[in-house]
Amino acid sequence: MGIWSRLFGKTTKIGDAFFGEMTFMEIPSDPAQSYFECERYFEPSGEKIGLSVTGSLTGPTQRQKDFFTRVEATYPWLVAKLTPLIEVEFGAWMPLPFIRSFITEFKPIGLEIPACDKLPIEWEIVFDTVHDVNHIVTVGMLGDEPQYVRIDG
Repeated sequence: MGIWSRLFGKTTKIGDAFFGEMTFMEIPSDPAQSYFECERYFEPSGEKIGLSVTGSLTGPTQRQKDFFTRVEATYPWLVAKLTPLIEVEFGAWMPLPFIRSFITEFKPIGLEIPACDKLPIEWEIVFDTVHDVNHIVTVGMLGDEPQYVRIDG
C-alpha cells in the first residue's frame, strides 16, 4: 500500500457502461454529498468534459444518464438562454464585446450532475473562455433557467 493510500484511503473506481471509468469521492461526514469524477465525450463540443456525478457506490442512476443526454440535446437552446447572463456578468468584470460565437468563445469543460431526484434540478456547467485564459466561467442552473454566473481564476 502506497503512502497516499495509507493517508487518504484506497481510491475506489467503478466502470459504468454510459459514463465509463468513474472515481468515487466519498464524503464520510455527509454521504449525500459523495460523488464520482469522470470524463465523457460531450457531443456539442466534440470533446471530453469533466463530470461530477453525485452518488453512492451503487453508481449513477438512469435519471442522471438521461439528464446528461438531455443537456447534450438541448445545448444550443441552453446556450441561447445563458449567453445574455454571461455577457452581463463577464462584462461587468472586464470589457467583453457581445458574444459573437458562443461555441468558439466558450468551451464547456465541466458539468455537475446532481442526484436528479428533485425538480427542478439544480446543476452547474463550467466553461473555459478565449476572453481570459486564466479564468473559468461557471453558470448555475435551476432546471433550464440560468441563475448565476461565477468567474473563478
